[in-house]
Amino acid sequence: MRSASAALALFFAATILLFSLSAPRFASASTVENLMSGFSFVAILAMGQAFPILVRGIDLSIGAIVGLVGMIVFDLSLILHVPGYLILPLALFAGALAGALNGVLVVHLRLQPFIATLATLAAYRGLTYAISGRQLVPGLTTTPIRDPWLTGIETYFDVGRWLGLSRLVNMPWVPLSFVIMLAVFAVLQVLLTSTRFGRDIYATGGNHEAARLAGIRVNGVIITAYALAGLCAAIAALIMVARFTTATEALGAGMELTAIAAAVIGGVSLAGGVGAMFGPALGAFLLGAILIGLTLQGVPQFVQQIITGAILLAAVGYDRLLSVRRQRRLSAPSTAAT
Repeated sequence: MRSASAALALFFAATILLFSLSAPRFASASTVENLMSGFSFVAILAMGQAFPILVRGIDLSIGAIVGLVGMIVFDLSLILHVPGYLILPLALFAGALAGALNGVLVVHLRLQPFIATLATLAAYRGLTYAISGRQLVPGLTTTPIRDPWLTGIETYFDVGRWLGLSRLVNMPWVPLSFVIMLAVFAVLQVLLTSTRFGRDIYATGGNHEAARLAGIRVNGVIITAYALAGLCAAIAALIMVARFTTATEALGAGMELTAIAAAVIGGVSLAGGVGAMFGPALGAFLLGAILIGLTLQGVPQFVQQIITGAILLAAVGYDRLLSVRRQRRLSAPSTAAT
């Protein structure tokens, strides 16, 4: 796992170097700021997506959860005039609840994760339209959210001034959303590597039945994994609402695919039981660096999508190769014994 993370970090560094040499204006403080502000919420989504994948599942609904939570924030703030400090925990609870429902469908109705979350993707997106404050009160369509508890998430910090280097080096401004991403990364990484729940996640992803026989409450672990994915989607929604000062019915549309791509590129195995938080986070920023670099080079958007798809295919193929190698290593002792 460490070697895979090191290889990803080297590839990221090589990508940055390549675009710095070939793309105009790529090697600048503004690019770093755009990367941090534009892809921090993608990194949070990717880290959340990692949990269902680690337990041999997948969550196709996280983009719809982003839209649903965003519209809840919109309605609470502009229609019901709820204070922002109350909206924040309510939004996080709504996202975690939506994610937990996915887990319940997978565990108790025994639905395939792909089918269960595809169904909730449609349901959550439909619910977003049903509660849309933009539809219920059309006059609010152009009204921005002004609550400082919500918009403050988009605050920027002058790092150069903090370090006393602003006169010497043009350092980028760091958005609060990037700091939030680092905090989410730290918490989730500790959760995975230093708690019993983290060990249960890996055991469940490795083999459901073996984990159950070992006394692990597999159903609870799976539901919690999906709840964490929903919680991360809610955090991403809050960041996006703060950035746009509004929420639309299409907020988060298609982001589930980007999150899956970032997680898989980051070394989270689709076979379950393998992965950590560093990979998905770096995978998200790698995709961001590639998209920004291609945009600065004037590459059309449809070509960017093709390249992103090719990167995902390569990552899935590499994951499959590693999975086959792991299976061969596990079966080697028994083969030798016979």
